[in-house]
Amino acid sequence: MTQSDRVARDLRERVESGEWPTGRRLPGEHQLATHYEVSRSTVRTALQDLESRGLTVTRHGSGTVVVATGHDHQADIRRLESMTETIRRRGLEPGMRYRSISIRDISKEEAEELQLNPSAEVVEIERALTADAEVVAFSYDVIPVDHLGGAPDPSEISGSVFALLGRHGHHVAVATTELHAAHGDDIGWGERPEDASYLVLVQNHLDGEGRPVFLSSTYFIEGRFPFGLVRHR
Repeated sequence: MTQSDRVARDLRERVESGEWPTGRRLPGEHQLATHYEVSRSTVRTALQDLESRGLTVTRHGSGTVVVATGHDHQADIRRLESMTETIRRRGLEPGMRYRSISIRDISKEEAEELQLNPSAEVVEIERALTADAEVVAFSYDVIPVDHLGGAPDPSEISGSVFALLGRHGHHVAVATTELHAAHGDDIGWGERPEDASYLVLVQNHLDGEGRPVFLSSTYFIEGRFPFGLVRHR
């Protein structure tokens, strides 16, 4: 772990613990550099990490201000993490209900997005995401079979998809994301609001080298899991 990683991790923990609540300005670079016994450039890199996660905003002449903490009501839509982590960070108990797990031929569009041979196979997963046992979203995931070491045993697939792929050496670093609105009774399954509206995240998840890892389309039920976005000039 680099010095900037160490400083960034400690600062994240202090922000998320509420030491600096939303709207509070962090100590200046010089003060932080003295506290952590590192250079100002190391502190600057650590602060960039916080801003990239949607926790702070840094402006020349104004310093670094906290815009989101681990206790905030809304999840920051810019922050990429597993839904299990996001739900738990909000103080709720995450859960996963798998509806189906199947292996099929990849589609032409999926092959292009995942940069795979048109003859490849994928694992298609349908699951409901829960927070304190209440369904908050439906997710449709497409994972290359080869990323799971071959055709998986369905009993192996449980919990976070990020964690599942991580166990096979594939780690998500970034996701290209499209946002859509949708509604209708044909979305999801089981008990859900009649004619519900959804915020849809259509994502291609990539590793640190920019290689596609898996695709997902996640339908968040309006009103059950709010996302936020801090806008600034």
